[in-house]
Amino acid sequence: MNHRKNYYQLLHVQQDAPTEVIRSSYRALMQKLKMHPDLGGDQQEAALVNEAYAVLTNPAARQKYDATLAIMHSAGEAQVDRSGERKTDTEPDELIASGVCVFCKTRHSLGNAIPPDSSCGNCDSALFPAIKHALEQSDQRIIERINRQWDVTFYTQWPANRSYSGQTHDVSLNGMQLLTSTELANHQIIKISSSTLDAVARVVNRRQEQYGLLSKRWRIGLEFLTLRFHQTQGAFLKIDV
Repeated sequence: MNHRKNYYQLLHVQQDAPTEVIRSSYRALMQKLKMHPDLGGDQQEAALVNEAYAVLTNPAARQKYDATLAIMHSAGEAQVDRSGERKTDTEPDELIASGVCVFCKTRHSLGNAIPPDSSCGNCDSALFPAIKHALEQSDQRIIERINRQWDVTFYTQWPANRSYSGQTHDVSLNGMQLLTSTELANHQIIKISSSTLDAVARVVNRRQEQYGLLSKRWRIGLEFLTLRFHQTQGAFLKIDV
């Protein structure tokens, strides 16, 4: 199994399925489809199915799980698997083309003619697509020449229950490296706010590194999905090519 599905998907049942249907589907998966390890099934896959079965056949645990699913759906949260990979149901390009905020999944009325300084009315995320060739047409001169490092605030979900801090490094028109003490998952989508630009970005790589004698931090590679600059004139920091 490549990534962890929700419990209902694991058991091949609908969310409103009665307990007896869940039991019947579980028995079929374990016996007829030979998912049980004793019948040659994958042990990890069987463990996930057993975990799903234990929760969905316990009324109190199922109610709590259903509430969690509802919160995740409304917040547009991506599901996370055990390897730290995080995936979304809809690709960002599809959301942008459909007139939907990439971060909070709120629909806007701008259609395909999104102004460069536009923002989501719900979460204030940048809406303008970060398209490489469109930015290069400006000769890489978007904002005033600045230091490559500056402080940013970022959010991992909306509504936001908290914000996180970090510092930029190696900024380009396509993305940046983010130095932070907060661990992020591959493919995770975050909202970035700073004095220079706002963006919605996707994690494309990450590594932990030593910082000082006792501390560690994460170096996160980010790909810009949407982008909004706070200045429309001036020179962007020079990109080495």
